Amino acid sequence: MNTGHGLDDRGSISVMAAIFFSAALLVLAVVVDGTGRMRAISRADAIAAEAARAAVSAVDTRGGSITVDARAAVAAARDYLAQARTPGSVDIDGTRTVHVTVTFDEPARIGLLHARYHVTGTATAQLGVGTRDTGGLP
Repeated sequence: MNTGHGLDDRGSISVMAAIFFSAALLVLAVVVDGTGRMRAISRADAIAAEAARAAVSAVDTRGGSITVDARAAVAAARDYLAQARTPGSVDIDGTRTVHVTVTFDEPARIGLLHARYHVTGTATAQLGVGTRDTGGLP
């Protein structure tokens, strides 16, 4: 039966379905890769925080008051990073504040935008009230 339009509509649904399916796959890939990147950033921050906590726990309780042992603090943070197999840097600021930065690459699940995620995590921890400085790092 001729509708009088002179155009054949056969296959137009297939083209629209292909476009919709392609767009849906693109959105899914972006969501999966974005979630993976956020998970990698969260992991980097958590590793940095745990390394900073390990450093702050390196205190000297042998004297009359609790003091920060700067060498032991740096060693504790570096040991934690080594156990986590994560490269990073550890800095002591004023012998009471520890700054830890970790940076690593993690492969993307789908890799539509990038094949790897390059993430950095940072954390700072400070020894609290009731402590005194014993001096800086050697």
